Amino acid sequence: MKFTVKREDLLPLLTRVNNIIEKNSTQKIRTHILITASEGQLSLVGFDNEMKVSGNVPAEVAESGQTTVTSHTLFESVKSLNSQSDIEISLQENSLHVIGGKSQIHLATMPAEDFPVPDDYQFEQQFTLPASDLVNLFNQVKFSMASNDVRHYLNGLLLHVTPTKILSVSTDGHRLSVSEIDNTLDVSEHKAIIPRKAVQELTTWLAGIDDKLTVNISNTHIQFVFGNLEMTSTLINAEYPAYETVIPELSDELIIIPKSALNQALNRAKIVSNEHGLGASLVFSPWKLNLSAKNMDNESVEESLDVNYNGKEIKTAFNINYLQNILNVIDNENITMSLQDGNSSCMIFDPEHDNSRYIVMPMNI
Repeated sequence: MKFTVKREDLLPLLTRVNNIIEKNSTQKIRTHILITASEGQLSLVGFDNEMKVSGNVPAEVAESGQTTVTSHTLFESVKSLNSQSDIEISLQENSLHVIGGKSQIHLATMPAEDFPVPDDYQFEQQFTLPASDLVNLFNQVKFSMASNDVRHYLNGLLLHVTPTKILSVSTDGHRLSVSEIDNTLDVSEHKAIIPRKAVQELTTWLAGIDDKLTVNISNTHIQFVFGNLEMTSTLINAEYPAYETVIPELSDELIIIPKSALNQALNRAKIVSNEHGLGASLVFSPWKLNLSAKNMDNESVEESLDVNYNGKEIKTAFNINYLQNILNVIDNENITMSLQDGNSSCMIFDPEHDNSRYIVMPMNI
């Protein structure tokens, strides 16, 4: 196998493939990627049992062939080479020779036959939409996915396609995030729980891209195809909680709070808040929010904010990080909070764009 490829073509593809590879796998072949050179193109495949990323780039192929090499080592090698240089790669016995400019790097390989290529995927539905629509939908809610929860269905994001809406939903049991866009696609109702890793990779890969993205779905897998690259992930095989039942009714009196002032107050409250509890007390009264936090050493912070509210006094408390996660994704100078009483969950949303809703359970502090 021998070919020449432009670094500017190879590195973006290699970055995406390398990102899913487990560097410390007990199976050495799992740390490798499959390289195939033939008919004027180079293809790369990475697979980690749950996700597969594959793609191809143009190459001058002098000799066709296949091999596998440690993904991280090849990635760092290509990344380190001169950005203007073409890269010549050749397989000589069990060594992959990578040459760029005056640099030569020699990497160990394993036979292509040892690589665990997954079976071909079969999909029942396909739809196409702007990549930015799906990325924004996921970005609005991904922060409240659980991580390593024994309830494995919480360690991912629900993509819920209804006849009129496409929704993304995530929850870790303490908070719930829901975002939606209109369904203008020819696709039937479907629910798919996408694992956390796939959500993170997709939103990184397609950040800032407006071109069309193709999505293929079955009951077991979801695939995203964009340009010369496709990413396929297994779905979490479980029933997602009935999130609709958790969304509270709007309170009679809504609370409108300046986002920046609230965020600054929460930053100061975080300084003295207990490391594990990380909670802040909030007392709402007409036109005023008093926010406070303290710790075991009797250190404390008190804040007073002007708010647009003319209802009864409500005393409650919330996790500071949970509130700030929400503030970070609301693109407005104000937020709206709906709160029935001190013991109920609150709902937060953008007063001008209510397509995303965030529900947070209160704390006892």
